Amino acid sequence: MANAMVRYSGSRKMHSWAKWFVRRTMHSNQNNLVSVVGRTGSGKTLSAISICEIMAKFDGVPFDVEKHVVFDLLSLMKLINSGELKKGTKIVCDEFQCSISAREFQSKANKVFNYLLTTFRHLNLTLFFCTPFETLLDKNTRKLFHARFETMSINKNTQMCRIKPRFLEHVDFKVDPYRKQMIIFYKDKEGYNKSVKLAFWDVPRPTKENEKIYEKMKFEFTSNLNKNILTELKSDKSMVSNNSEGEDTRKPLTARQAEVMGVLANIQGTDKFKQTSKILGITLRAIHQNKQLSEKKGYKIEEFVKNEKSKT
Repeated sequence: MANAMVRYSGSRKMHSWAKWFVRRTMHSNQNNLVSVVGRTGSGKTLSAISICEIMAKFDGVPFDVEKHVVFDLLSLMKLINSGELKKGTKIVCDEFQCSISAREFQSKANKVFNYLLTTFRHLNLTLFFCTPFETLLDKNTRKLFHARFETMSINKNTQMCRIKPRFLEHVDFKVDPYRKQMIIFYKDKEGYNKSVKLAFWDVPRPTKENEKIYEKMKFEFTSNLNKNILTELKSDKSMVSNNSEGEDTRKPLTARQAEVMGVLANIQGTDKFKQTSKILGITLRAIHQNKQLSEKKGYKIEEFVKNEKSKT
């Protein structure tokens, strides 16, 4: 059965997973599809960016955050079809599920990854797909991934994110893939052959420059996303309150009702109803009826106090 393995001629080195990815793209004519999962704020994207930096040191293929971090499927397809990507290029796909609904996401993602299946390999690229949940992808699409990285915790002292990396082996008779630890072979200090499985990988933070660029890109993406969501909500009458724009949706008062409320609100002292009756020349019963009808429409006496004072 297949597995991820790295052999060292001497002592074991750090970042064996990065070494394995580079060997696949630069020497084995393959590609890497990796899902990076974990709760919000657990360091998924920053870890993916850091791994891309490490890989760039191994294979000499530069990683440009501004060019190689994308936030939606369309941007990914444009990047892949640009003709500008070199063998060994690393791409980080961040929060794709935010830009489209879950149902649309599954159908569109399936089309994209099916396309990648026929075009991705000869490009020899590495793609990190950062998402809170793998279930946002169709199960057939998930079978295309070669590895799964789960963010576990962040050490505040060392500024490293601990991830649980696993090699994925998909078989037809099993719904879920086998998740295997990488095996590395090396020589100890005495020169004896040793082997060990890697349960975890402590990934350092990316460079401050790349982290700063990414945070700016993420802020712009989130701001535009919020604006688009607001626009969609406004266009959907079922999702928008009738008073969302500050419009007064109460039925308008009749001329007599407004007159009665205005006089009542601005009379000082007692016997306001009698004074209003004298001023307007209508009965006390009419005064009470107009006040009650106005209140049923949602109007209060206090509103007219303010209105009358503001006019003077």
